[in-house]
Amino acid sequence: MITYRRSVCVACIAIAALLGVAQARAQPEEKPATTPSAENMTEAADKANLRAIRVAVFDFDVLKGVDLEPAALTDQVNTMLAGMDRVTIVNRDQIKKVADEHKMALAGLVDNASAAQLGKFLAANYVIVGRASRIGQTNYLVLKIVSVATTVQTTVSAKAVAEKGLEALVDRLKDSLAPQVRDLQKPPEAEDDAALAKMRQAAKALTGKVILVDVTETHVNRPLADPAAQMAIANRLKALGIEVIVPKDPVGGWKQGLLETGRYGEQKVDLLLEGEGTSAYAAAMEGLISCRARVELRLIAVPGRNVTVSDKGVAARVDLVEALAAKAALEDAGVQACDAVIIQFADTVEKAR
Repeated sequence: MITYRRSVCVACIAIAALLGVAQARAQPEEKPATTPSAENMTEAADKANLRAIRVAVFDFDVLKGVDLEPAALTDQVNTMLAGMDRVTIVNRDQIKKVADEHKMALAGLVDNASAAQLGKFLAANYVIVGRASRIGQTNYLVLKIVSVATTVQTTVSAKAVAEKGLEALVDRLKDSLAPQVRDLQKPPEAEDDAALAKMRQAAKALTGKVILVDVTETHVNRPLADPAAQMAIANRLKALGIEVIVPKDPVGGWKQGLLETGRYGEQKVDLLLEGEGTSAYAAAMEGLISCRARVELRLIAVPGRNVTVSDKGVAARVDLVEALAAKAALEDAGVQACDAVIIQFADTVEKAR
């Protein structure tokens, strides 16, 4: 009896083992979870941090003796840029239209200031101009990527055997152009921080001073409903830690008393920052309206009438509505002029020591 039971137990264990093996074989093999490589993660993070930019490529200048078509070369570079992440290309017809309206030449290595000026009308962040030449049996291509905001240029070049034609030159260009464009797409936080630090250093010359701001503004010979430049200037001064007064009644008779007494009502004022802002329609582009603005400022120590320093700011902005484009342009031009006046004042104080 005992022998029989032991035999049954052994048989059960054997059957259970066989069933376990069969079930294990029937189940699909689990694959180990894959994790992205460090290189792929870094590349994805870099792409996520790229800022969107708008680029205008002017027709390239091809010197005599170079067997390349200017239009084909320009098209190839446009296609290359359009394939990059977060890069928008300005339509060539729109570039030509705006250039014709403002009587500006496009081809060749046009000077940076002119390129940046036209870039503002096109609402572009960067403008690319270039020239192709040939020395011996080699074709050379030099591109200038000009920042519309600062006119600072980045130069990119490529060379290839002339007999291999356009494709060889463009292939060589890819290797140098793509990294430069990605660098330009990085957030300009460091530049902004450095610029603000510079302004705060200059603004120390105005520590403890009270500034009254009075800026009149017009758009195409008519007053604007709200003082865009004046508001932007006042906010800039406040951000730099300077006490600001904005007159409640801009058309009142307060200015004569301020110049004679150095007081606005009961408040003591050290400096009057006055000026004029003007904005105007510039061009229509791809459903948007471009406006330009110029703001001129004078800093006057009161009481008194002598101008301590003066400067100007010029800017361009685009929007769906002309009034909003004009307002934004006035704000930018006002801040530019304000910063320029502060830097001049700081230099004057430094020289007087």
